[in-house]
Amino acid sequence: MTLMVCVCDYWQHRHYYNRRSIQQAAGDAGKGKDNFVRRLPLQLDAITANYWLRELLQQKVLSERLEREHGVQLLWLALCPPERDTIDYKWSDMLAHTIWEHIEVEHLMSWLSTLGGGFSALGEQFERCAETAGKISLQQLTIGLRLGDPFLQARCKLYYSISLIQRGQLRQAKHLIRTQYRFALQHKEFDQRLMRMCLGIWLRLRFEYEERRSRRELEHPY
Repeated sequence: MTLMVCVCDYWQHRHYYNRRSIQQAAGDAGKGKDNFVRRLPLQLDAITANYWLRELLQQKVLSERLEREHGVQLLWLALCPPERDTIDYKWSDMLAHTIWEHIEVEHLMSWLSTLGGGFSALGEQFERCAETAGKISLQQLTIGLRLGDPFLQARCKLYYSISLIQRGQLRQAKHLIRTQYRFALQHKEFDQRLMRMCLGIWLRLRFEYEERRSRRELEHPY
């Protein structure tokens, strides 16, 4: 037999745990004689009721004693507001730390984006700057992985593909852009900018392929 628990909140909404039909519980108790469920009603403040509920659902010792020694089949916990509200300082500290971390990460991403854009612009003329821009994009990707933001990760990979194009690694850049384009197609309703980035960088890649083909034709005209 499993003890049922019903939590009745401030708005008289009922939340059941280990719920079975009342008829089944009554049948288990009465064995065909008295069709009733033995209920134990308790009125507790919400904080105390939370500890009761955790004890009943996780430890099982209290629920087993109520069933075995008192024949209780349904524990009815009616909630009332506590006399004093409590502050969860531990959760507040965790939340404050998380918010502060996200603010610092966003600040860092802004600096990296500015720095990466500068090196990327210089990468049009200097391969070393293009390589540095690629390293910055990989650092941004590491932050995106930590934040768990797939759209940020996709944008960082596209930034890295620009560095690959500038360094002449066109085939690797092509596969990278195609992968991000498939991702953008699946989520185009959430991020249209990602789709436009893929198309723009793909045009740049096509231009580099045409330039390479033209150079080869000039070097080997026959």
